Amino acid sequence: MMSFLDVKNGNYVMNDQMPKVQLSALGLILSSHKGDRYVSSLNLQPDVEHNYYFSNSHRAGSTLSATILHPEGTGSITLASSDPFDRPIIDPKLLSTPKDRESAKAGLRYMRDLANTQVLKQYGAYFVDERHSTRERISPDVDPTSDEYLDEMINNFTGVLYHPAGSCKMGALGDTTAVVDPQLRVQGGIQGLRVVDNSIMPHLTSGNTNAPAIMIGEKGSHMIIQAYT
Repeated sequence: MMSFLDVKNGNYVMNDQMPKVQLSALGLILSSHKGDRYVSSLNLQPDVEHNYYFSNSHRAGSTLSATILHPEGTGSITLASSDPFDRPIIDPKLLSTPKDRESAKAGLRYMRDLANTQVLKQYGAYFVDERHSTRERISPDVDPTSDEYLDEMINNFTGVLYHPAGSCKMGALGDTTAVVDPQLRVQGGIQGLRVVDNSIMPHLTSGNTNAPAIMIGEKGSHMIIQAYT
């Protein structure tokens, strides 16, 4: 289950504008046997991983998470060496701008407020830190209701989802910032090579990228067929 919200002046708002944050409700606790792979991918400190996730491994429940949909920060992909078999250096530059951090904190505030509603309280909902003693929290000396504490949560729990996109931007002919042209052909004198996947997105979509990936594949296949018939 998913919902969307906008961010204005650092606060979450509900309107009909392009959303900045996506909320996802998973039908499991991330420390369950079906969620532990995701938790392991976050590269958490061992004590944080134990206190916040695996100490609840035998409980049933649901997990709510927030995703920044249109980050301002721009990552990079660079070659590690001249060896084509060396893995490239990928730096997503997560939360590298103040607005990205504002959006992340707005998502956390929404989840905290939602967990504290009477409707969800009756089912045992709680914000991630409410079940832990002060000494077990990520920042024992910081007020857990403060913005500073939300920053600490962001620093400790932020990860990358499974929808990377935008590393081979599509643009108009002559656009020096674009990798491919509107026909998805690689620019710069390379012949017979196209990129037909989510990496050609010049701007991210507001939500999961599975449907756009299918659309790009269908459109790209039609372009290739037209080019050779």
